[in-house]
Amino acid sequence: MSPAGISLLMLLAFAGFAWLAWRKLRIVRALQAEDRRDHPWQRLRSVVVNGLMQQRMVRREWRPGLMHAVLFLGFVSLLLRKLQLIAIGYRETAAYPAAFGGPFAMFKDVIEIAVIAAVLYALYRRFVSHPRRLERNREAVLVLSLILAIMATDFAFDGFRFALFSERVPSIAHERAFAFGGGALADAFAPLAPAALQWGYVLSYWTQMVVVFSFLVILPTGEHFHIVTALPTLYFRRGRPGHRVPGVDLDKLMEATDEADMKAGVRSAADLTWKDGLDVFTCTECGRCKDACPTHLTGKPLSLKAVNDSVKHHLIERGELIVAGDPQHELPPLIDAVIRPETLWACTTCGYCEAACPIELEHLDKFFRMRQHQVMIAGEFPHELKRVFEAYESQGNPWGLPAGDRGHWAEGLGVPVIASAADVAGIDCLFYVGSAMSFDPRGQKIARAFVRILQQAGVRFGILGAREGSTGECVRRVGNEVLFQQLATALAQTLGELGVKRIVTCDPHALNSLRNEYPELGLDCEVVHHTQLIAELLADGRIEVDASLERVIYHDPCYLGRHNGEFDAPRAILARLSSDAPLEFALSREKAMCCGAGGGRMWIDETIGTRINVLRVEQALAAAPRTIATACPYCAVMIGDGLGALDPSGATASRDIAELVAEAMVARASPSPSTPAAPVADRGDAQRSTR
Repeated sequence: MSPAGISLLMLLAFAGFAWLAWRKLRIVRALQAEDRRDHPWQRLRSVVVNGLMQQRMVRREWRPGLMHAVLFLGFVSLLLRKLQLIAIGYRETAAYPAAFGGPFAMFKDVIEIAVIAAVLYALYRRFVSHPRRLERNREAVLVLSLILAIMATDFAFDGFRFALFSERVPSIAHERAFAFGGGALADAFAPLAPAALQWGYVLSYWTQMVVVFSFLVILPTGEHFHIVTALPTLYFRRGRPGHRVPGVDLDKLMEATDEADMKAGVRSAADLTWKDGLDVFTCTECGRCKDACPTHLTGKPLSLKAVNDSVKHHLIERGELIVAGDPQHELPPLIDAVIRPETLWACTTCGYCEAACPIELEHLDKFFRMRQHQVMIAGEFPHELKRVFEAYESQGNPWGLPAGDRGHWAEGLGVPVIASAADVAGIDCLFYVGSAMSFDPRGQKIARAFVRILQQAGVRFGILGAREGSTGECVRRVGNEVLFQQLATALAQTLGELGVKRIVTCDPHALNSLRNEYPELGLDCEVVHHTQLIAELLADGRIEVDASLERVIYHDPCYLGRHNGEFDAPRAILARLSSDAPLEFALSREKAMCCGAGGGRMWIDETIGTRINVLRVEQALAAAPRTIATACPYCAVMIGDGLGALDPSGATASRDIAELVAEAMVARASPSPSTPAAPVADRGDAQRSTR
């Protein structure tokens, strides 16, 4: 071959790759600092399981997942082949030692055939079956074509090489004995003249090497840069969908005297963290984030793939300013310049995009911080939120109803109201009711049904009544961190003073805040969902139910399922209630579609595309259920409204699981009120973030 030629080719390719990669990585390096060094062994495990073993990719959709796993395996294993080809560039007869070279030649042929099959399947998906999430993408077609060319030229090179050298070079003859693909081609090429064999040998070698090193140079220019950055991104990932909102240092914000120092959240690209930058440069644009995204499926202008692409190009365009530190604040605001306001506010924070992403990219944190800037600094947010903020500020609930009426829903039910630490010492758990079930008539029905269950089971519980404040979950997720911290500090102080150690709630949003965010405020207690407690009471025989329910389908609440890992307890309850097998949505469990109420969307008019709750009910009605079961007061409202729009006859009902259990309970002797409640496993513990 040509030592000078292969040396020059490698020099140009590695220099080009390094320069193009550094153009992006220097921007990442210049963004805001963030410590991601905790839990190193858990991080390494994610790299091995989801990076090297491709488990997350294959588990969710096995056909395209297997395709990608084969391509990845081919990329990794064939690096050894490329090292051999580089050595051949310096010495034509270079070969691996016999003990390794023979088996590797066979393995290489198997892998290359598998890679060719995977590439053909990928092209079939792009041009024939064409899933909705796959958009036309010239880069993807180019890369697949390059991979196909590398595989084809490698087989051809083996055929010509074996035909030329195997009779006089023992090491090459040994490889031919194992390489069934290359060996078959060598047999086919054998009748060719020596000059033709030499011509084919040289052409196939240099074609392959030019394509390989061209591929290397192309990598940093587009989405396939993830081949380089995916494993580091997996190592530095957060670990779960974003069930915590990044905090804001309000003391620093309030002390700021210069307008330039009054910062909260993300205004421009310079406010993004290095992990945000790494994420957008790593996005594979696979589109999995769109499969059950409620906004995408209902025609709203939000696709996290598109957001990542827009931010990526903006970072590259403004890279010099970012690297220079943007001294004159010349960078434009991301909202309007890069991301449309309607895109930012469309998000329901359901977390599907993060749960679906095969390399665990983090989308929600960016949106939370952009909302913080829009609300607290820019003062630009949907007009409906102004009324919601005022209602929370005056009465501590989004309806603006008198705060003193929080416990009125329980009148006549004999529910104890907790007034002191001594009262707390005499109960098994505090029932945190929340605003939705304290003030909304639909939620009040759920609260009353749950009280009946607790009383029937002999669980000693109480409520805070008028002393119960809002968790502030909603206002935090729309960016009003000031109001959140006011509400949360007051509630955490109340719970701390009373010495509350165990809380049960029917509201997954409250559960998420109390379990995952309030520990930062000093709250140290167990928080469980009402379906978890009911499942335990049924399993322990504390309550008994008739199994008479038919054709029930369960809607997974996002903040109970994806954000906190509880999928089984509600289904275990419905199995006990049903005389037949409960139905499932096509989009269920981790792929469940949001009802549309999360992230503050409950209070913002939905004017673009199809209403999310209507589409979700359409998905339910496709299974012809008699009952749609919910486990969240907000889901109950949204599903009920959707049914009202699509099924005004009332043939299908919407019921919370607590209501279904209360209606199906079998009367039994009243248990002793002193009987302690069964402990409930905190299924969220195993799902906690590794942040």
